[in-house]
Amino acid sequence: MSTLNKENGRILVVDDNKVALGAMADLLRREGFPVLTARGGMDALHQAKTDERVCLMLLDLWMPVMDGWEVLRQKKEDSRIADIPVIVLSAIPPVSIEGAGAVLKKPVTPEALIETIKTILQVNR
Repeated sequence: MSTLNKENGRILVVDDNKVALGAMADLLRREGFPVLTARGGMDALHQAKTDERVCLMLLDLWMPVMDGWEVLRQKKEDSRIADIPVIVLSAIPPVSIEGAGAVLKKPVTPEALIETIKTILQVNR
């Protein structure tokens, strides 16, 4: 998807930390982005598969039960969601991750997050 607006897209924010999840979702909503949230990997995959409007995933790597690495692996294997771009957010990020369009170190500044989203989605706001 090349553009994002309320009619054609949602950003799926995935983090097991309720405070971080809420802060990211609030920031994105204030910036005008439509947002969905998931508190873990299994919920994220379910939402991505059932809501065809998911056009970007912000994914925490270190989560219990199903971590971000497993989400990326399963996403890659499912043709329904394989092309959804991913921005990985992690306190201890590797330099690059296969399947991620970008990797940002937590805590990420609001400006860096918004700029990365705009770059990945090619949003002109």
